[in-house]
Amino acid sequence: MKSMIQIVITTLVLAFTSQGYAGQYNSILNLGDTLPAFNDLPSTSGDILSSSDLDEDILVLVSLANHCPWVKGMDKDLVALSHEFSDSNVRIIGLSMNHREDDRMPAMKQHANKVGYNFDYLYDESQDLGRALGATRTPEYFIFNKARELIYMGALYNSPAKMSGNGSIKHINGEPTEHYVRDAIHATLAGKAVAVAETRAHGCTVKYVQ
Repeated sequence: MKSMIQIVITTLVLAFTSQGYAGQYNSILNLGDTLPAFNDLPSTSGDILSSSDLDEDILVLVSLANHCPWVKGMDKDLVALSHEFSDSNVRIIGLSMNHREDDRMPAMKQHANKVGYNFDYLYDESQDLGRALGATRTPEYFIFNKARELIYMGALYNSPAKMSGNGSIKHINGEPTEHYVRDAIHATLAGKAVAVAETRAHGCTVKYVQ
């Protein structure tokens, strides 16, 4: 009987481990996983994008929501990041997936124009890409290398920023001292390992349709 119990336990352990592990803060993706394929997502630019269209050395996907005060608090830093790497082979793509009207395409275009997004901002109405990424917060960053392997996921930096009703912006832990996304991009462009590869995203909850 004891040997049979041991066999059952061993079988269960092997079955569990064969499925692999998700990340520390992500229940779907782990570092090293491949970019989920996506097709024909509309952009605020008027273009229609698929994952097969992307050939940059580094791809940064960031889940966004126009209504979210944590996204509004971070917007200027996201735009600054896009300008910093505008001359590098780095592509930033925003992703909206909520079904509330102020997060859909018409509002996305207004928001992108207002804050100066100079990158594609896609609407994932099916929410398939958001689910495949395991995105649960806005904002939440996912960085993929040239081989489209996940090399970083989580927050932009170590002190999330929130915009209040009067338009003022405050970082919850003072000015950021660790810039996770920027550092991960620089390291990867230099052929180095990413020092901090996963952090907990902080922001509004993505509203998935059941």
